[in-house]
Amino acid sequence: MLALFPQGFQVIPLYALATVIIFGFASLGIFYARSTAAILLTTAFGCLAIYLMINPTKASYSVAPTMVVCALAGFLTARLFSTEQRRRRLLLTGLVGLLIGVAINFRLSNLFLASGYFLFFLASFSFYRRLESFLQGAVFGAAFLAGVAPTLLANAINAGGPFSTTYGGADTTAPDFSFSVIWSYAADLQFALLLLAGAWTVVILLSSTGNGIRQTALVAAGNLLVNLAFFLSHPVFTPYYTIPIAMLSLWSLLFASLIQPAEAVDDNRLGQAAKA
Repeated sequence: MLALFPQGFQVIPLYALATVIIFGFASLGIFYARSTAAILLTTAFGCLAIYLMINPTKASYSVAPTMVVCALAGFLTARLFSTEQRRRRLLLTGLVGLLIGVAINFRLSNLFLASGYFLFFLASFSFYRRLESFLQGAVFGAAFLAGVAPTLLANAINAGGPFSTTYGGADTTAPDFSFSVIWSYAADLQFALLLLAGAWTVVILLSSTGNGIRQTALVAAGNLLVNLAFFLSHPVFTPYYTIPIAMLSLWSLLFASLIQPAEAVDDNRLGQAAKA
């Protein structure tokens, strides 16, 4: 889809706009921070996110819009699991599904960004058997399909079927674990980001008592496991393949950590005001 625009539009304004948006989300995180430690942590993460817009994002013009989608989807994911209003949850579920579907139009491998959500909604419905869980999964799936519709249409025209692809060569080979590929990831910045996301997820799952933040961590865990299984078995290494899933997970966990305490403080203030 980005190929429709002139090369100059792709290289300069696209990256500039994407970087400005990332800066906006970093500023939003600082706004939500309620302590000095949280402000410092969010500022450091914001600087890292902006740095990633230079390296390795510029290695592929499709990564810049993907990074914006990851930041927005991360924020909406945190909001989704922090709200108790059913209609709002369904609306946010649809928005997240639509965003990730749209991201596939930038990069086909962004398909795996949805894996944790699908696993979470499936497990939630299978375990609780609640109508809301079913509706959330259905809304997410429908919005996801709506977002990916341009790619399905393009595949039908160019490859003969909506689920066919014009990719070839190493991109279509069968999964095969290679120590050289694994070592390439381990020696790259991506490994540090994935390690940070995984460690943060484990800490939340082991220590957090808030239901919303734990749900966000469960989605992140499913996403990380599926994406790692795919990319570590993919015969091609690039310096940006796992950047989207790392950033989606980190943005989700960051906003979930910031929003939950903020809402808890607001609830406590409301309760104290009511008692007074």
